[in-house]
Amino acid sequence: MKPFKLQVVLEHRQRLVDQARQHLAKALQEEKKAAESLEECRERFEVMGQEYERRQQQGMVAHEFMLYENQLNHLRDLLDSLEGQLVTARQHIVTCRKALEEASREKKLLEKVKEKQQRAEMKEQQRREMAEIDEIAILFRDEDEL
Repeated sequence: MKPFKLQVVLEHRQRLVDQARQHLAKALQEEKKAAESLEECRERFEVMGQEYERRQQQGMVAHEFMLYENQLNHLRDLLDSLEGQLVTARQHIVTCRKALEEASREKKLLEKVKEKQQRAEMKEQQRREMAEIDEIAILFRDEDEL
């Protein structure tokens, strides 16, 4: 029976590792984007808060007060949303790292199986070669005795 070729499976495992790396890279980009958005929103919130305090000290009319309050509430909600996105992005990174580790571990395991199979095939080939050499030696010895 012809031995099973592990190279095809090994190539498939390599593709899975590559895909896991791509997913991790994408997750890292998403996390960076979420962190940048959150920081930008925090800065806008700070600027808006400082402007609101400055305007309060100078005095403002009721509708301006309501506009600032609405804007600050909107920015608080946006900050909460962005913080949630950042947490989700970081959890996704953890998941992607675990997937990459698992894919790498499976690939290494398969590589070891392939190496073991190759060593077994090499030993079998050496055994067959030794058997042929022994057979040739026996034939030559039989001819010498005649």
